[in-house]
Amino acid sequence: MSLIPLAQTRRPHLHAITAAAFLGLTLALPPTPAASQEIERPTLTIELNTVRQVDSACRLVFLTSNDLRYDLTAVAFETVLINRDGLVDRLTVFDFQDLPKDRQRVRQFDLADTDCTVLGQVLINGAVTCNSDDTQTDDCIDKLIVSTRTDVEISG
Repeated sequence: MSLIPLAQTRRPHLHAITAAAFLGLTLALPPTPAASQEIERPTLTIELNTVRQVDSACRLVFLTSNDLRYDLTAVAFETVLINRDGLVDRLTVFDFQDLPKDRQRVRQFDLADTDCTVLGQVLINGAVTCNSDDTQTDDCIDKLIVSTRTDVEISG
């Protein structure tokens, strides 16, 4: 595609006005509300950081970050462990204890008599406990973001 200089077009002033108006409008547009909310949205993140065999137990190590703008005094999740064939292996509760605001915490859980190589997915099924100053909140699930650095999936 070749560009035609404005001087060679029949109405060069219209092209210049249209371009200037377009640039002015796009530069003057405020950010969308959805984009603003995403940036400011407080979250609770849980990353499955490490999965390793320790004797006969499978150790799951989680890195958490509480960006909810308040301390969580007690957090426990109902957790479903699913094997690589997609079958539910067990339902358990992982007690993450307290998670202070704006701080990272590491929590580890040893699954007795479990071979890590058969573990395919960790599903955060719901919050059993999610307290802030002895008040129950739904933010542990509503604002939860999960990720993994392992070959074991995590969802919630």
